[in-house]
Amino acid sequence: MGGYDLVWALAPETLRAQLFGLQKAGKLPSEVLVGNLEAAGLMIGGPDADRVRLAVPHLTLDAGAPRNASLELLFTSGNMSFYDGTVNRANVRKQSVAGWKLTFNVKLQLEPVALGDAMKDASPDCARALMRFDDTRYRLHALALDFDHGDLLHADPARTRLGTDDPVLAGNFVNAIGAWLRGLADTGTPFVLGYAAVRACPGEDALSRLQAGSVSVAAAGTLNLLHMLGRKASSDGRGAAGGPGLATLRPGYAPGCAARAVLSRDVFFKRFLKPLLIEPIQQRLTQLPDYRNLRVAPDGALNREESFNEKSGVSATMDNAARAVFVPNASGWGYRDHVLLHWREGNRLSHVRESEQDLQFSVTVSTQPDSMGVPRLTVDLYSSLMRYEWDRASQKMALFNRKVNLGKGWARCTMHWAMRLQFVADDHGAIRVTVTPKRSPAATDSGVVGMYMVSDALGHLLNMNKLSNEWEGNPASLAVLQQEVVAGFGEAATGLFNQMAGQLVLPTGPQPGCRRVQLNEDGNIELDLGW
Repeated sequence: MGGYDLVWALAPETLRAQLFGLQKAGKLPSEVLVGNLEAAGLMIGGPDADRVRLAVPHLTLDAGAPRNASLELLFTSGNMSFYDGTVNRANVRKQSVAGWKLTFNVKLQLEPVALGDAMKDASPDCARALMRFDDTRYRLHALALDFDHGDLLHADPARTRLGTDDPVLAGNFVNAIGAWLRGLADTGTPFVLGYAAVRACPGEDALSRLQAGSVSVAAAGTLNLLHMLGRKASSDGRGAAGGPGLATLRPGYAPGCAARAVLSRDVFFKRFLKPLLIEPIQQRLTQLPDYRNLRVAPDGALNREESFNEKSGVSATMDNAARAVFVPNASGWGYRDHVLLHWREGNRLSHVRESEQDLQFSVTVSTQPDSMGVPRLTVDLYSSLMRYEWDRASQKMALFNRKVNLGKGWARCTMHWAMRLQFVADDHGAIRVTVTPKRSPAATDSGVVGMYMVSDALGHLLNMNKLSNEWEGNPASLAVLQQEVVAGFGEAATGLFNQMAGQLVLPTGPQPGCRRVQLNEDGNIELDLGW
């Protein structure tokens, strides 16, 4: 992502469709009439057969220079009129410009625009989209061609094709069309390619903090509106001040995808997943009793050398009250609370006991196929609990004044569940989170060695009913997390992706909605937009 947080990119087909819609709606010119035959000796356009018509303008963005673009004008009919000679103006000559192609190298600007000014000439679809942003909370920026700072005196020779060998005539034509373009900007008819709404002030909730406070454009073969979320990044010197800037960045786009929004992995993980999913789960895991305190013998005969207290993300010991926390890893987060207690209890009939509990939780982010085989952005929650009990019994025999080994027994139980969250676009262009929980039956094993007091060590050492009830009903259980955490997370995810799509406003036609979201090969979040 080049240090940036959020990129919007229009596919070239969408950019062409916008220019077509603007011209059809009269926002871009379809005819040219410039010059004065008497005053300047040259006139382009006129009535009837002289009428000069323009095809839909073609815009090519320069991937290597973020502020540069090539504007290609194709003339489909009409004539250029001029006098034959400079002294005798009795003879007017006409030169057909049908099929002529003229290309200028122009500049892109992303400038603040008042909401009222943008609404004046907006199409109905554009106006409805703009009305969501009030001036107290948002600032609007318009991406437009800048003719004042572009080169409208010289045509791009590699992309220009004029049907004349007369260099003077060609130069006059180029100068006249360049002056005509500057006049369009002076009369308030700029080539507006899109709008971006950004927050005027920071928000308090998680979704508001994910909205950008400044905007940039990355010209890279697609139209990129670049957001810098609270970050002073720059590529052309303007972003360093926290204002609009331009950057070179090229996110790909899928065939048939009208636009793509790319959210950086760092932002998605730290500003969205962490506060809305990881931290709520962490709070509920911390509510669970610390196993370090649960199974100490009444006489306090804990063997500290044989015991351990291992907790992720903290320096835990048998004496402190540190609790495990989630630790970031390559694919998400991991959590582990692993305790082993070793103690001795009893007198004449004594036991050497070990009790071990290993509670693990993982959150993994990836792209996985759904039930129909379509790749989706996927968050997998997985939790497991292993409980192990070991007992070696011995009895003191007065006759021999020594202890007699009565055997050993052990029992182990492992329980786990999984919950898959997948981000799927509905028919209305909104991203919904589908939840697929999966409970697995407990896996148990046990055994005895020697003359142990019972043959069924599992029933003797583990209270399976109590253990199952605690697993199913604790604050971090599958049911509780699904109802209290995941439900709210799903609503926030819908809001996030609708927000990403909705802050890009096209000047013409219906606004694109969410169509697909997935994790790309760079680990960033890609949101495909379309109709």
